[in-house]
Amino acid sequence: MGLTIHYQGSLNSKEKITQLVNELEDISKEMGWEYTLIEKSKDDKDSVPPLNGIVITTAKGCEMLSFIFDKDGKLRHPVALMYYEYDDKNQLYVSIKTQFASPEDHIVVIKLLKYIKKEYINDLEVFDEGEYWESSDKERLVYLFNFLKEKIEQFAKIIENSDELKGGENSEDLINKLEKLITKHLNQVDSVKVVNKKKKSN
Repeated sequence: MGLTIHYQGSLNSKEKITQLVNELEDISKEMGWEYTLIEKSKDDKDSVPPLNGIVITTAKGCEMLSFIFDKDGKLRHPVALMYYEYDDKNQLYVSIKTQFASPEDHIVVIKLLKYIKKEYINDLEVFDEGEYWESSDKERLVYLFNFLKEKIEQFAKIIENSDELKGGENSEDLINKLEKLITKHLNQVDSVKVVNKKKKSN
């Protein structure tokens, strides 16, 4: 739960991976970001998945920004480091949650992804729940951050203050009770506001 950026794609050329990782390492050093290089030595061929790349922590409260590639140059989810399955298409989708960071941190990630799309991964597809990838609308992004923060806090209070969820019920009963509580406490028509955009005249 919370604003997340999802992305997938393949390197324009597999030979570009070293250049990309080196550049991201340099950027991380300049920005003061923590990072981990994903690489394997020749002795690791049999014990380590054929993955290379870099994982970056861009801000406190932000999930790791992952650029891990398989032997074909395709982006892989970090779970592949623990369980690598070449034919698992779910591992081709990567995500980073920014909800518990800030709108500014979210924008930094989007700008970095835009640069990487331009220089290294032309087919990079991004689904930005904050809508900044498509619109560059910071006002809208801030609204979505605040909206979801409020709902997360309301949800936490419902759980914390509810005696109905305490007891020895099975999982299915707890889920049903939780759904009823959410319906009771949260306004059903209180949804994300749609921003009307005026059509530009030619």
